[in-house]
Amino acid sequence: MKPQFHLPLSTYPDASSFTIIDNAIDLARQHGADIVASIPQVRVPPIHQPFPTLIDVDSWRAEAEAYSRNSGSSLQSYIADASSKTEVKMRVHSFETKEPYVYDSFAGISRVHDLSIVEACEVTRQLSETLLFGSGRPLVLFPTLSVCGRVDTVAIAWDGSATAARAISCATLFIARAAKLQVISITDDKQIDEPNRALLIASLRYAGFEVEDVPIQAAGESVASAIQSAALERKADMLVAGGFGHSRLRELILGGVTRELVAKCELPVLLAH
Repeated sequence: MKPQFHLPLSTYPDASSFTIIDNAIDLARQHGADIVASIPQVRVPPIHQPFPTLIDVDSWRAEAEAYSRNSGSSLQSYIADASSKTEVKMRVHSFETKEPYVYDSFAGISRVHDLSIVEACEVTRQLSETLLFGSGRPLVLFPTLSVCGRVDTVAIAWDGSATAARAISCATLFIARAAKLQVISITDDKQIDEPNRALLIASLRYAGFEVEDVPIQAAGESVASAIQSAALERKADMLVAGGFGHSRLRELILGGVTRELVAKCELPVLLAH
């Protein structure tokens, strides 16, 4: 069965870039997948003002919906042109949704596909978090405005948790085709079960992979930055990591690997929760 990649494209308040379409096509081409690009026509519900105002709310609503419609048309045109130059099969799923429910609609669509592909930036942070924690499927993040290359070396961020184990399982499609794996662990952030970690590396080597053992220290750097730096220094093409969800208050105080990665990544990252 061919993998089915989901590409949720925003049309309002900001339109997705064409770069994420190019990255999705390249990733699908490498791994024999089809792409379903979801493009919403966003409807803005009427706003009932309790008092008179100089703002023409109806005109603003019409402009917002026109922007969504025009953005969707531009994205569809680019998809038609880009897909004509590749053997990757792309389908466009157009749908209507009201403005407060766009991300929830994307999450519902993501549940029936193998993974979703999103550009990592502040603008898409809420979309990425909604997909990661609401779809039950893995999320592949790409750096903004950068077309990435072939995925030959896969780095695995390993801390021994069930979430990290699930991420490895969700990344089977990419790991199975990799020429080399790296197991990266931050040893000064939390206690690592070394026998368990050694067992993972041995298991991967027994499966026939070339595996590089990469224990590192963050040394004051954020965990997300340290892991990405280690992966990039060793020429990794993709990072596989578990996605953790915490309360908003805890994340504001402590930060978080997941929140940092969905806002900015320096190489393609597969997250699974």
